[in-house]
Amino acid sequence: MIIATAGHVDHGKTKLIEAITGVNSDRLPEEKNRGMSIDLGFAYHDLGNGVILNFIDVPGHERFINNLLSGFSNVDLSLLVIAADDGPMPQTEEHLSILQLLQVKNCIIVLTKIDKVNQKRLDNVCCLIKKMMHKTIFSDAEIFHISNKTSQGIDNLVSHLNCLLYTSPS
Repeated sequence: MIIATAGHVDHGKTKLIEAITGVNSDRLPEEKNRGMSIDLGFAYHDLGNGVILNFIDVPGHERFINNLLSGFSNVDLSLLVIAADDGPMPQTEEHLSILQLLQVKNCIIVLTKIDKVNQKRLDNVCCLIKKMMHKTIFSDAEIFHISNKTSQGIDNLVSHLNCLLYTSPS
């Protein structure tokens, strides 16, 4: 399964991939210095029994839209990453539109940085996300609450991805 990240800059896409795979997909010196993805990053997670999740970490910044577009081609699933402290941002909606235009078939919402907000803020952001998603082909997308810092929710997300391998049509 090929999975691409999507979402606003600094919402935790690269940290999510690292939390799942143990690999920091930012490999260029400039990316490490700036703390921002510029080019596509790649990592994988071996689920065992020969089953591998392949991740493409796309840059979130609008200046790297060409890299983002090439990262979304031929993917099975997108993880739309939204930070709980910011909520949906303009680039979140832009990435969502691109996913639809490129006819990516499946999308999961990953609400990151949940360790930075209280329950009221988390509920408000979830409401905003559901409202935003209602207008899309991904209106039934599941939302996973994640802390890349503490790894809370990571195992649930990986288990769900594993289940999708066996329930999604090829």
